[in-house]
Amino acid sequence: MMGRDDIPVGVGGDGGISSYGTIHPNVGGYLPLIDQGMTTVGPCRYRQAIPLEGGGRLDIDTNFGLRRGFLPQGNRRYIPLQQSTAQQVLIDTVSAGPTTIILIGSHTNFAIFLMAYPHLKRNVEHIYIMGGGVRSENPTGCCPKNATASCMPQQCGNHGNLFTSYRTNPNAEFNLFCDPFAAYQVFHSGIPITLVPLDATNTILINEEFFHAFQQHHKTYEAQYCFESLKMARDTWFNDAFYTSYFMWDSFTSGVAISSMRNDNKCQSGNDFAELKYMNITVITSNKPYGVHDGSNPLFNGHATPKFGLQKSGVHSGHVQTGITDSFCLVKGSKKGRCEVWRSQIHLYGKITQFFYYIIDGSI
Repeated sequence: MMGRDDIPVGVGGDGGISSYGTIHPNVGGYLPLIDQGMTTVGPCRYRQAIPLEGGGRLDIDTNFGLRRGFLPQGNRRYIPLQQSTAQQVLIDTVSAGPTTIILIGSHTNFAIFLMAYPHLKRNVEHIYIMGGGVRSENPTGCCPKNATASCMPQQCGNHGNLFTSYRTNPNAEFNLFCDPFAAYQVFHSGIPITLVPLDATNTILINEEFFHAFQQHHKTYEAQYCFESLKMARDTWFNDAFYTSYFMWDSFTSGVAISSMRNDNKCQSGNDFAELKYMNITVITSNKPYGVHDGSNPLFNGHATPKFGLQKSGVHSGHVQTGITDSFCLVKGSKKGRCEVWRSQIHLYGKITQFFYYIIDGSI
């Protein structure tokens, strides 16, 4: 943390969620909400999305010790049973007063917080989210204009970016893929949201020109760390298409959030990086047909009363994709699957009851 020991950091937690949906204190958020029981042992959606072949399950975002290599080190150390948990940090921070939340990964921890402490929602002024795909079309994996007939497009045109699973789920966006039910809780919390979906981030590539300019100008510790992390991602990318398939996902979202907050403080409208539009959206958490329980959905499996009091034939009651090769999601004769779980979709209602900001386009 750059020697900033005054910044609270929450780590995990050993609490659980009962089979009836009772949320105990300090749930660690290791598992998706639908899989979370009373222990920290269980399936991990992130792990399911990373195949064993290629580089294995060592994710490209691992920093390989870059932090310890040159950044200032504070005196704080992780001490088991003494470190604040993720939930405790959220409770302390939000209880202290008006808070802005930026979500650039899975929504599990924050969804648990909202479900367990709904009275604290009043202190959350705004949520900024990088995730989902609404009308997005993946620009990667397309055949070149001069390609022969033998070229087979891969992710090209898909809504999502789950590169390991487009054959079963071309609609999944990675962050919401990790815990769609948690994302649903956040989106339907009633808190104002600015969503930065793939529709926007797909327009902001890390190209060679940007990379080389960054290489020449990264003097501060923060800039050095960002550049070295980006270089590591480029050097370990799974193919030679880094400059056409790596986008400014989280960094662009951070810029949008900071710009909006700064302009609000100055009583100015608009955003310096993006055009904002209102749109009413939701998150699909299971596949149709609803109410047909095939053993894939832990919220309903073996429960006379569905977990969290859900409706037996509601939108959460369908098939939940069980892995990147789930046969339910395969379409015979097609290389693109049918599953829609983890895709943010537009839903139009006769009466609009809730609005979200939606970023339709971005520019630098």
